[in-house]
Amino acid sequence: MPIPIRMSINSSEQFHFFDSITAIPTVDWSAIIPRQNVFLSLEFLFALENSLRPSLKLIPVLIYNSEKKPLVAGVFQISTFIYKKTANQSSFLKIFQDCRNTDDSFSIKGLVCGNIFATGENGFAFSNEISKEEAITLMATAAQKLKNNDSLKNEFSIMLFKEFWEKSVGAAKRLEAYKYRPFQIDVNMVLQMDSHWQRLEDYLGSMKAKYRAKANSAYKKSAALSIRELSEDDIQKYEQDLVRLFNNVLQKSHYSYGVNYPLCFFNLKKNLGNRFHCRGFFFGEKLVGFSTAFENCDNLEANYVGIDYGYNSEFAVYERILYDYVELAISLKVDQLHLGRTSELIKSALGALPEAMTLYARHTSKMKNILLKPVLENIYPSEFELRKPFLK
Repeated sequence: MPIPIRMSINSSEQFHFFDSITAIPTVDWSAIIPRQNVFLSLEFLFALENSLRPSLKLIPVLIYNSEKKPLVAGVFQISTFIYKKTANQSSFLKIFQDCRNTDDSFSIKGLVCGNIFATGENGFAFSNEISKEEAITLMATAAQKLKNNDSLKNEFSIMLFKEFWEKSVGAAKRLEAYKYRPFQIDVNMVLQMDSHWQRLEDYLGSMKAKYRAKANSAYKKSAALSIRELSEDDIQKYEQDLVRLFNNVLQKSHYSYGVNYPLCFFNLKKNLGNRFHCRGFFFGEKLVGFSTAFENCDNLEANYVGIDYGYNSEFAVYERILYDYVELAISLKVDQLHLGRTSELIKSALGALPEAMTLYARHTSKMKNILLKPVLENIYPSEFELRKPFLK
């Protein structure tokens, strides 16, 4: 069922919003979304919607030209963002607080164009009849229509477009005309795969002795672990363990989106099959770690991990998870392994290089949007020493 949104009188484009993924006209959506784009596939979106409501609200949009031909397909997400490190920060940040928390954390409701669970440009796709600049302009207009929709009042206060690779920043500047402000967060660590890596030994052989020894040490420490791809039945069986391990990692993070993401793993596996990987790391019969990843276009997208930190030091659980990503990427013969943000130092020791990511944000309040500028100017990527593990 379409969400009642007033159409732009001065535009030849028509904006159609939907209150459920099931309401999307499949033919029109598929005409725009490449089959390879897993994060905009209906199978992926169905899994999120079926598993994470009501904590996550998805609003898909199709934008048509005057001849009723689809030009842009995209998804907005409404969720609560929680930032935990506010105790020692200026009370100025509290101006933007949407609701009062019992601790020192800061929470704000956001309308996000882009996948809140994955890095990269995953918010929309567009027809080859228009440019990227035009598509971004149309999506900014769509966001404005949602902002002005009476049925969504008080649902969000921050509007965010996440996140653009460096090659797209020129086009993304179109958002500045809509009062969005750019800022950068931690880099995405990307490992460019070498076609000569046919097996793990080839990858290790391309490394300097120091880093090869580091990898061998991680494999030796983790030798007691068994690793296996989890099936739908396995995911159901270990669901509470997956949530527990996920929350272990989440508690160490400075921010969260406040949803139990592992609750969608079963539906992701059911809907996507081999395009979604959920791998369990076992010590005996005990699940002590997991990793998730998506096959997306010609890349492998490393996603969330979970760790039992009681086993991490002795058995190098996290390091083994990272090397397992490399093994999986080699076996799938992908072009790139996207390892995501955080832990940049250890990921660079695997050979990953930093890729800058730019986001654009604005507040729904004109006054608060002015005040948002110094906040965004104080957000910047973490510094780290880049390792260079390869022989050449």
